[in-house]
Amino acid sequence: MNLSNLSLFRVLVLCLSLLSARADSVLFRSNEYSTGALGYGPFQSYFSANYTPAEWNFIVPVNDSASAPPLSTGYIFSAPRGASVLRQGAAIYDQTGSLVWDGSIYGQTLSFSVVTYLGEPHIILWSGSVASAGVGNGYDILLSTKYELVANFTANLPQETGQTLADFHEAQITSNNTALITAYPVKSLDLSSVQGPQQGWILDSAMQELNISSNEPVFTWIASEHVNITECYNTPGTGGGSVAEAFDYFHINSIEKDDAGNYLVSSRHCWTVYYLDGTNGDILWKMGGKDSSFSMGNGTEFSWQHHARWVEKNDTYATMTLFDNAGQFGQQQEQMSRGLLLGVDLINMTVNLLTEFLPWNQSISQSQGSVQLQPNGNFLVGFGQLPWTGEYSPDGDLLWTIQFGVGDVESYRALRYNWTATPTDSPSIELVSASKSNLLSAHASWNGATEIVKWELYGASDSSGSKSISLYNKTKDGFETTITVSTVSNSYSHYAVRAIGKSNQILGTSDFVSASSGLRVTGRTALAFLPVCAVLFLLR
Repeated sequence: MNLSNLSLFRVLVLCLSLLSARADSVLFRSNEYSTGALGYGPFQSYFSANYTPAEWNFIVPVNDSASAPPLSTGYIFSAPRGASVLRQGAAIYDQTGSLVWDGSIYGQTLSFSVVTYLGEPHIILWSGSVASAGVGNGYDILLSTKYELVANFTANLPQETGQTLADFHEAQITSNNTALITAYPVKSLDLSSVQGPQQGWILDSAMQELNISSNEPVFTWIASEHVNITECYNTPGTGGGSVAEAFDYFHINSIEKDDAGNYLVSSRHCWTVYYLDGTNGDILWKMGGKDSSFSMGNGTEFSWQHHARWVEKNDTYATMTLFDNAGQFGQQQEQMSRGLLLGVDLINMTVNLLTEFLPWNQSISQSQGSVQLQPNGNFLVGFGQLPWTGEYSPDGDLLWTIQFGVGDVESYRALRYNWTATPTDSPSIELVSASKSNLLSAHASWNGATEIVKWELYGASDSSGSKSISLYNKTKDGFETTITVSTVSNSYSHYAVRAIGKSNQILGTSDFVSASSGLRVTGRTALAFLPVCAVLFLLR
């Protein structure tokens, strides 16, 4: 068996990354990180849990001085993916970069946020496979604050060719508890007007509002029925002649339903945000692109954009955020990508620039991205294809920026929410005993638990935990907290940990595990992978 030079290179990078992994670690202006010396996807690892979330490097650290602008509160919701990510999937982090919840069990995801469903907060995420063309096929999942599955649903469109991709670009819940999702149905269409084949095929864009419990459509809008293919900037090139090479002319990538019952839809390939009538799907107006209904003010033009969202809106004036990619693979319209806050005059039909949020190194993110207004007036910006997330003041001043990788690492959006959750499973414990001392370390974690204030270590004479004794307690420290005791004065055959809340209540208790299973070495995760790395190297 032989590995290609590229595969061998990736194996060696992976092995080096494994050796440098650190639990609950965060770096600050690390040149080693930024140059790839720590691997292209540096990650954290733990004794008590088999997770490998991205390790953060604060390129622009938080200013902790008393005079510094305040940061918003809440957890960061991100979903690192790409060839340099060891384990792709949804992840929740705190502001310091410590893991809160690892959702990699659901695989690669893009849409990932907190929504309100039936009056209660839920996580919504998309799970499926992503094609190189920037579309995907999968389904959406709703999870409760206990991380229990509440519902899953997918697009429900008529089949013209038997191929519809249930897409990842949007997953939202409306105020009437329906779901907003995107889909990409294949459709035959004459493409001669854009120098394509007359008997052509398009990868159409559809938005759908679904009844979650029945998966029946409430409203469906299909782009080709309302938007001519000549409005958009993408071209079929040599494609469009078959179902397999269908031309993605519109590329829907965000939807929002407002209080008036109308829809805001972003088309990446038309460089346009459309406002749709919620009863018949007619286009009420277009912002940007070739046929804008608005006079676009200085600095308001955008291209290849993502994540259009209302901030405030009434009958005469509105504000809107969006991520202006300003380029895609192989072309660039502006010097850099940016987040935008736009003022929209709905009477005089003008758009003006209120604030722009510029990347720390003035680069182009060729795909993906998000802008989210924070409760305190700040803005969180995710740079999509570039592994950066940053927070900005209301005036557009950069408050901090982190990178969560340096190779092929990206996250569709980066969002922040206040989230309170207690899992239904039990906390995890792993015992590690030192080989040349009488010390025992208990490593404790509980995936997704947000209310832990401290951990308490218990000793017992058997696995049932009968007559257990409290030995020590320690304030929670990141995702994994370590409690070390002397086995001379605390010698028990079994140990467990308890998660304690702010009112000193017991939130959860791990199983009692045998002390005889304690490892005799440290750095377990890196050492465990050394034989694998050695074998892969020999197979070169």
